[in-house]
Amino acid sequence: MKNNIKQLHKQAQQAINQGKYQQAHQLIISILSQDKYFADGYFLLAMIASAHHNNAKAIELIKQAIVLAPEQVEYIAQLAKHYALVNDHVQALHHANIAANLPTKSALTLDTLGVAYSQIGLHQQAVPFFKQAVAANELNGIFFFNLGASLKFTGDFSGARKAYEQTITLIPTYCKAHAALTSLGDITPTSNHIERLTKLYQQLTQSDDLLYIGHALAREYEALGDYDKAYQYLSRAKKTKLAQFNYQFSDDKNMFNALTEFFTTSEINNLNPDECNAGYDSDEPLFVVGMPRTGTTLVERILSKHSAVTSAGELQHFGLLLKELSKTSTNKVIDKETVMAAASINFNQLGKAYIDSTRAITGSTAKFVDKMPLNVLYAGFIIKALPKAKIICLDRGPLDTIVSNYRQLFAVNFSYYNYAYDLQTTAQFYQQFKQLTQLWLRLFPDNFYVVNYEKLVNNPEEEAIKIIEFCGLDWQEECLDIHKNLAPVATASAVQVRQPINNKSVGNWHKYQGQLTEVIRYLTEQGLL
Repeated sequence: MKNNIKQLHKQAQQAINQGKYQQAHQLIISILSQDKYFADGYFLLAMIASAHHNNAKAIELIKQAIVLAPEQVEYIAQLAKHYALVNDHVQALHHANIAANLPTKSALTLDTLGVAYSQIGLHQQAVPFFKQAVAANELNGIFFFNLGASLKFTGDFSGARKAYEQTITLIPTYCKAHAALTSLGDITPTSNHIERLTKLYQQLTQSDDLLYIGHALAREYEALGDYDKAYQYLSRAKKTKLAQFNYQFSDDKNMFNALTEFFTTSEINNLNPDECNAGYDSDEPLFVVGMPRTGTTLVERILSKHSAVTSAGELQHFGLLLKELSKTSTNKVIDKETVMAAASINFNQLGKAYIDSTRAITGSTAKFVDKMPLNVLYAGFIIKALPKAKIICLDRGPLDTIVSNYRQLFAVNFSYYNYAYDLQTTAQFYQQFKQLTQLWLRLFPDNFYVVNYEKLVNNPEEEAIKIIEFCGLDWQEECLDIHKNLAPVATASAVQVRQPINNKSVGNWHKYQGQLTEVIRYLTEQGLL
């Protein structure tokens, strides 16, 4: 029987590696019917669940495997990674630390540990594991890509460039690596990747690949001053991707309208301060919000340079917890149904759950920054759940905001940012954002503060002092030295904020003025220009 199980096990592993999950599942069930204590059977079932994005089921199965083989470091590393994928960073860190201290780790396990730490936001801890992984297996391009990402986030741009180039050497068609390499900048007429990118672009058929390479070519042509060609690649790639899903701006508008209705209904805003809706008593969190690409990372760097503040990165925790407590079954994290269902939420429970969920990184300083830009949608709920929280919202010139969002390569297939596939819907989203921020400012003047990006970059000390004061902190001159802030930056501004505060990005929209006729007309009609 042992020989039979050994043979079935080998076949199941091969089937998984080839993506033949149904065949693998049948083989594993056959193994477990002969030996229900076969630990790797449960682990391989977990990997099948993971491949189908069922991370909760994967966690359950990995835990079963660990009961049977508690010293198997690969299992523990994968458990850490999957806890990170479901945003349980506390459990992720706990198990990552256990696995990190166990001996005999394969290249794959080392990479898995790196991914776990990186997903938590601990990129400095991730780098050594990625370096060990590539040293143990110099032929795995994905290992080099993961190393490049964490090196970029920690500010080692030279190391990141080498890692991305090695990925491309090993996997020439890995489009994410090409886009990541271009994002590091330093594009010149004599040093660029346009020829290589153009050849690859002509071979592509998948919309995601076209999006990555289209954005990369747009960035390179923009660096060379050819804005017409940059826009052509950008527009073509975005239209191809947009055609894949049924996005209607009316869905976003319904969500904005639901937020306005929820927070202007007297029955909601005048709830008695009982245990359920009084909120959780913590003044630790500082939320930096706004439209993406408006200076949120800049403000986060100013705040996190303060000795009493830790950066927790861009956390999805609050929105996911609100979704969970609202008990809605819609396929979006926030929509009209979820907003309206939030009336029944225990806001004290929500606030406490959020604070607890951050503890992998927070708790060592008096305050921490959560810099998820579109938490601006949740501002009212944040203040109900955490009435002592402070929310700093960035407000940038409309045309710079719209163009920057349109130019940005956001997380592919993350529906938050569907508006950014089209210039006109980006303008409409901006208009709704402006209305919402005025509502938050009117309802919550003690908790919600608006920072003008242009004022901040032109008068950094004056504006930074106001921000620090609003957060209840004493001023420290070091807050202006953002380029000396060694904390990782896992955002699109990872390169930009390693420089001193400057106003180089103000007025960038002029480069695309020829494509903005309709947007300018719309903004003028809305009184935003």
